[in-house]
Amino acid sequence: MSTDPSYALRTLIAHLEQHLAVVSQSRGAADAAVDAAFGSLADAFEDYEDALYEQYSELLPFTIPNNDQ
Repeated sequence: MSTDPSYALRTLIAHLEQHLAVVSQSRGAADAAVDAAFGSLADAFEDYEDALYEQYSELLPFTIPNNDQ
């Protein structure tokens, strides 16, 4: 089932706003809430990019950093 790109964009924007709220109230680099917000934002970004690609065969000019390297 494909996601509507407009819906995915609204979701991405909501996650960007949530990330900003969490980061602005962070208690430091080890704050688990920041990591959780980053993960949610990354997932929303990927969902939006997937929706764009499925609907329009278009990709975004961004990548998500991978800390596993």
